Amino acid sequence: MQHAAHPPANSQRPQHHTRHGGSHRGFLKRWFLANSLISGVLALCWLLLRSGSKPSRLAYPCQQAAFSAATLAFGVPLVAALIAARQRVVGAVRTPAGVVLAAVGVLATLGTWGYLSRANEYQGPRLQPSGDYRAQLYHVSDCPPFPVGDRFVGLDNLLTLMGREGLKIYKSADESLLSGPDGIVAADDVVIIKINYQWPERGGSNVDVLRGLIRRIVDHPDIFSGEIVVCENAQFQSIDNFDRAHNNAQIHSLSPHDVVVAFEDQGHQISHYDWTSVRFTSVAEYDDGDLTDGYIVYPYDSQFYGRLSYPKFQTSYGTYISTKDGIWDPDSGAYDRESLKFINLPVLKSHHATYGVTACVKNYMGVVTRELSTNSHGAIEYGILGALLAEMQPADLNILDCIWVHANPYDGPWTEYEEATRRDELVASTDPVAADIWATSNILIPAFLDNGYTPPWPTPSADPDDPDSAFRVYLDNSMSHLLAAGYEVTNDQDQIDAVTWDGTGDHDRDSDVDLTDYNIFNGCMSGPSQATGFTPPPMPCQDAFDFDADSDVDLVDFAAMGGVFTGPQ
Repeated sequence: MQHAAHPPANSQRPQHHTRHGGSHRGFLKRWFLANSLISGVLALCWLLLRSGSKPSRLAYPCQQAAFSAATLAFGVPLVAALIAARQRVVGAVRTPAGVVLAAVGVLATLGTWGYLSRANEYQGPRLQPSGDYRAQLYHVSDCPPFPVGDRFVGLDNLLTLMGREGLKIYKSADESLLSGPDGIVAADDVVIIKINYQWPERGGSNVDVLRGLIRRIVDHPDIFSGEIVVCENAQFQSIDNFDRAHNNAQIHSLSPHDVVVAFEDQGHQISHYDWTSVRFTSVAEYDDGDLTDGYIVYPYDSQFYGRLSYPKFQTSYGTYISTKDGIWDPDSGAYDRESLKFINLPVLKSHHATYGVTACVKNYMGVVTRELSTNSHGAIEYGILGALLAEMQPADLNILDCIWVHANPYDGPWTEYEEATRRDELVASTDPVAADIWATSNILIPAFLDNGYTPPWPTPSADPDDPDSAFRVYLDNSMSHLLAAGYEVTNDQDQIDAVTWDGTGDHDRDSDVDLTDYNIFNGCMSGPSQATGFTPPPMPCQDAFDFDADSDVDLVDFAAMGGVFTGPQ
């Protein structure tokens, strides 16, 4: 009976051995799953780091191997666990550790497959510019650093250069150097000036250039009776009523708000509007009966993985503006698109944080909202800003501020005073793509080199010659959307006709070369420096009239004067 009540020792050993073996197998399973998960995470991290912003790199053998390793790491243990555990799976997932592992596995798998699905999206521009298109680009250098009252001489020189080449800033029946029937701004137009003001110090548009532009508009020869609105959407940044203490200006305290108030005090209808304040407000258009300020948001578009958006708003003077459809008249129930002009005034700078370069196209990130589920910032890569330009129509004029540029390929877009590089250049064009590719190649990259930075450029790259660089990818995709909408733009520098002027010939700095300058030129003539008894002309003469920089003012320079002669403004 005693033996029956107490099982023999050898009957207990198998039970003890079973529990001990199960413990080892459980440990091995946990060890295997943990190490597989760690291996998968490492493989996935390597995959993303190596591929970076170029999903097309996933086609490379090493990336494919890493992807396979990540898939096996996340997939095989999961399948094995399901087969082995069967009914225990539900219970295991309910534990905190199980929930975390399951969530990590699901997110990693979904993220990997989502990333892989974009591997072959970018294959270069889907559309190419027509072979017979020529982009016109205007470039001035050696802009004097100090404003003259409200005027900025470099900006005046730019408008003079444009006028000399046939693009007039003023729309007027009276023809002159700056005006003509096909000019840009009519005397009664409403003009939006879109600045860059998200970042302080040198990160925003030059306020001296802004002031000079407004001065020119209100000095319209037909007497300006229209309205000017300075606008920006700084997204997550506060722009403090356009009135920061640290601005991109010769006098740092000069803000866009100061400029607006000064011109308003002179009796002009001018204001500023902070689109940042309405970036969360979704509205309908005016012709749908909605007079509320806010953003029109389109349905999701898989072409660029986002939703187009643009602002509509009422100015301080009661004008209703749809940035797409124009000026709304509540009485007639109609839009006037012809009388709404849009001048894009960005600053050229490195944008190492994401897209390589900020210039004309990228400045439209301050037009859209990134809120309201638009994915607008992420969708820049896929050309959403070009699609927006095609929907709104491109700016009537792009003036790219290159007075101070952020010429560090490892930094940006924030630009502190001491980090900026003075270039004293301005670029203008009606083609934003041409302006961006030309200015990056001829101003920003040379500034990189002058500052001691040499290729290979870091990722995200600003390289204008690399079609896979972050800059070129978003620029080319934006170009494709514009071309698809029927707008002629180009990223081919062989199709860009760039004219440049450094102010030489304009002795009296009134931004023209006329008979007054010719009369002064006669007094500066020195003859060639090789002549016997040569005396160098005074430096003011050399600065104004020594076109070939050979330290004399002779007949060679006289011939060059003819090439820049404009007549009076």
